[in-house]
Amino acid sequence: MPSVSYYRSLKQSIAECSEKLKLLQESVGQKEKTIQELREQNLRFSADLENFQKRIGEESLKLVGYASERIIKELLPVLDGLDNARDEGTLAIKKQIDVILQKEGLSAIEDNTKFDPNRHEAIGIEDGGEPNTIKKVVRKGYVLGGRVIRPELVILNKGE
Repeated sequence: MPSVSYYRSLKQSIAECSEKLKLLQESVGQKEKTIQELREQNLRFSADLENFQKRIGEESLKLVGYASERIIKELLPVLDGLDNARDEGTLAIKKQIDVILQKEGLSAIEDNTKFDPNRHEAIGIEDGGEPNTIKKVVRKGYVLGGRVIRPELVILNKGE
């Protein structure tokens, strides 16, 4: 039969193993917590990266649009000059330029009845007509992608 000292030593070994098991379980718990935190952090970083990529894509499109806008703004005085053309060759060139600019999203401001300060710039007032209505368009205005890039210059009716 085993001695008392054997049982004490066995009991002490079991206690030591239990203590080591407890420490190992705590360590595993901490590691699992760290793993969960890293997973959550990874998800946040992935979402941030996706949002950043979307934002960069949108910004790139805006930059291309702004580059187009700058070039188109420089072409508008040329269009103004071509509007006064009378010969067929010049009118054909103007139509070609109009088609190209329409493909880029440019459109002329067409609403020429009521004055809209967001779309029109008043440069004078003349007698007659209903007040705050447009009497005459002096220079065409243009919209690019829903934004006014050049307001129409107009003369307003003063009223009677």
